[in-house]
Amino acid sequence: MSHDPVELTDPIAMRALAHPLRLALLRQLTEAGPATATQLAERTGVSAPSASYHLKQLAKYGFVEDADPPEKGRDRPWRARGRGMHWSAGAGESTEFVAASRLLRDEFTNHALTSLRSYWRDEDTYDASWREAAFVLADTAAMTADEVQEFNEELRQLIARFRDRPDGQRPTDARPVRLFGFGVPEQP
Repeated sequence: MSHDPVELTDPIAMRALAHPLRLALLRQLTEAGPATATQLAERTGVSAPSASYHLKQLAKYGFVEDADPPEKGRDRPWRARGRGMHWSAGAGESTEFVAASRLLRDEFTNHALTSLRSYWRDEDTYDASWREAAFVLADTAAMTADEVQEFNEELRQLIARFRDRPDGQRPTDARPVRLFGFGVPEQP
């Protein structure tokens, strides 16, 4: 898997990705590495045929690919083709692109908020150190559009510093942490 984000330019592919199960499958492959449809079905709570169908749709639009040739009689393993994705905000794009962008952005937001709500629901099952470390950040700062872009890039670099550590350099008590934030201008 490449560590580069997948660049989205096709509104049809964006609409295909804007599906809760497809995002969940892609997240599993991105975070946990290659897996078969059966393994992914178990992790996401769906049937293996359903997982297989949605993986084939992800492959059709270039989000996943075969990881290795399957062993005889075995499910084939899939892997993500990139880490994360990026697409234009839609300025100057077609109405179809803008609509697909909004749909995908809404589904990403729903996916992130579902993770946050899941944590809140089960918060008391985490040990105290994780409950103290978890946060929701809300703040406002006066910034130019260029400064927001600079902030975004610095934040991505900071996340990559932790995300891309080789396994041997990760602390033994490290675990995946869902990060979600946004930076949008307020109306004057």
